[in-house]
Amino acid sequence: MHDYTQWLNSTRGSTSDNDLVPALYAELKRIAAGKVALERDWHTLNTTALVHEAWLRIEKSAPVEWRDRGQFFGAMAEAMRRILVDAARRRIAAKRGGGAEDIPLEELDLHGSVVDERLMEVHVVLDRLEAEDEIKAQIVKLRFFSGMSNDEIASLLDINEKTVRRHWALAKIWLFRAIGQSD
Repeated sequence: MHDYTQWLNSTRGSTSDNDLVPALYAELKRIAAGKVALERDWHTLNTTALVHEAWLRIEKSAPVEWRDRGQFFGAMAEAMRRILVDAARRRIAAKRGGGAEDIPLEELDLHGSVVDERLMEVHVVLDRLEAEDEIKAQIVKLRFFSGMSNDEIASLLDINEKTVRRHWALAKIWLFRAIGQSD
């Protein structure tokens, strides 16, 4: 994985004839697949689109040099989070009018609306958690928005897996309480 950081820094993401590109792309698609699977069936964003959109977003704001793979994958997880939140915002706006035609009440997809609104709540609360405890917020992003396991997160953040489990457990409690207070 150290090779990813060196490659990103040396090529600034150029995909010219490098053996790492397929491996990195496959890993990013695996992460995105977990996120897209949580989306509604009619959602037009697929794993490829999510990876490409996230790549374009971080390419615009990438640091001069990536510190390590944790910084890169953290940036990708944050970009994917923001893309999914933006998509949820658009769906919520469309649900509240957005120039759509009238639909009889019995044909409304209420489950999808609830999912979008919950995602927005998680987004707002996660920003608050990040202000209070950056490591817990980073673990939540990597678990929830990147679908990484505790072992992968521990390796990525260079901390003990037990520490990841402890932070994850506390972060879930914190998020649950914060979302409950916002209802």
